[in-house]
Amino acid sequence: MKTHPTSAYTLLPACVLCYLLLLFSCHEDKGNYAYLTLDEVTIDTAGTGVLPAYALYRYDPLQIAPLVYLNGKRVEADEQMDQQLDCLWTIYKATTGGTAYPVDTIGRGLMLDTIITQPAGVWIVRFTVTRKETGISTFMKINLQIDETISDGWMVLYEKEGNTDAGLIVNDRIKKGVTRERLLLDIYSTSNGGQRLSGKPVAILHSTVALGSAEVLLASERDLVAVEKNSFGLYLTMDELFWTPPDTRSISYLGANNTRREVTIVNNRIHYVNYMSSGTFRINAFGPACTGDHGLLAPWLSSYFSNSFEAVAYDQTRQRFLCVEANGVAVDTLSSKDKTAFDVNHVGMEMLFSDFGRSNYEYSLMRQGTTHALLVSNFATTNRLSDKIAIAKYDMSDCPAIAGVSSIAAGGLGEILYYASGADLYLFKYNVTGADRIQHAWSAPPGETITCVRLQKFYNPTFVLTGLLINNYGVIYIATWNETTRVGTVYQLNANPSNGTLDDASRATYTGFGKVKEMGWKWTL
Repeated sequence: MKTHPTSAYTLLPACVLCYLLLLFSCHEDKGNYAYLTLDEVTIDTAGTGVLPAYALYRYDPLQIAPLVYLNGKRVEADEQMDQQLDCLWTIYKATTGGTAYPVDTIGRGLMLDTIITQPAGVWIVRFTVTRKETGISTFMKINLQIDETISDGWMVLYEKEGNTDAGLIVNDRIKKGVTRERLLLDIYSTSNGGQRLSGKPVAILHSTVALGSAEVLLASERDLVAVEKNSFGLYLTMDELFWTPPDTRSISYLGANNTRREVTIVNNRIHYVNYMSSGTFRINAFGPACTGDHGLLAPWLSSYFSNSFEAVAYDQTRQRFLCVEANGVAVDTLSSKDKTAFDVNHVGMEMLFSDFGRSNYEYSLMRQGTTHALLVSNFATTNRLSDKIAIAKYDMSDCPAIAGVSSIAAGGLGEILYYASGADLYLFKYNVTGADRIQHAWSAPPGETITCVRLQKFYNPTFVLTGLLINNYGVIYIATWNETTRVGTVYQLNANPSNGTLDDASRATYTGFGKVKEMGWKWTL
């Protein structure tokens, strides 16, 4: 039998090929090659107290400190980490739909120590450790439930870089049962995309006109907004707060009173809204500017007056009190016939500051040249035709440093008035004679000047009487400004509501604000 000549030919190369492959596989490879050993990074939470999930309120602190190992050896310092590893903490929304939020960096380093500012919802905190040389990452995820409730506290309105922001102080002097003090800074900008309210601060106010929503109002020189009380997120813009928004915005005052009115001065004109019959939610808005003949209005409107008025104001140019009668649309004069203390229609002095206090009267510090006086007025139980509005007038011209007064606070039980000048706080006992009439009450630390003084009180006495608000007039807040460090500080002290004595040993200090303009109570039902 003949063999096909091509069969052997085709088989031979296959055998040779197998032999050659076997030969080369046994031959020692002496080539010059580089081999890379991958470093092993491990994140360990055993025994560290790190939880798989957290539930916090917005603006609560969050601290997480896992253990990081590189090739079995613990990385114990950020300095060591910086040479070899990059540690990054990020947060992102766990669910899709609704508002889209970007992935935010909330920390760098081995430990996370931050304030949670994201809105309510379920979030993921991710810890990523990256080997710098290789770019290979190891990560850990932790679930985070954020609830949006800001409790009762003391609101602080301040200027930062020419614009307006707010903070909140929370402790057991402000709300019964508080076990953990909190200091929340820049809560307006943090809750609203990092944007502060445009312009310098004017006022901050927790409204009582809408009990169902009970929002907080903030005013700057160029804007006025309502924010949700539990989150400080924007609730209503200035355009939404007015039936017909003003064409220009120059805001000098915002306030409210005991008869559920809100009042504001925009472009030197009074706007008001009456909520006595508006139900429990904000379904009404500021009306048109009140007409009438008046000069420059003081940045003040009374906090206490009867239902006969919609607003009580002061004309700086003509130096007299004015009013808007109930359901009125124009500013008018008062007609008080009693001029024993002073003439409300011809006061003859410039208003510097005013505050409500004892007996629900208004206590107004006035000036004419070098003469200073405290005028006491009663708008709460009177009407335009009353013969008893002017209660008393007390000369303060001999008070120390009165020419540089920066803020006042009127007592609610005792016949006392605090006034600040420079770094010093003074106590004026207006119904006392002799050496005890004027006392030095307190001094700010070196480098600080006092910008605002307020007693812990609320303009609507109904809420104080129900016990919802506590310690009325028994706590004082003194805000200071350090021009060198550009930092504002608030000191909280116990005050004797009868004689005005301050207990400096009770001082609590809260710092990190801007230049404080106004302070007030925030509460929840």
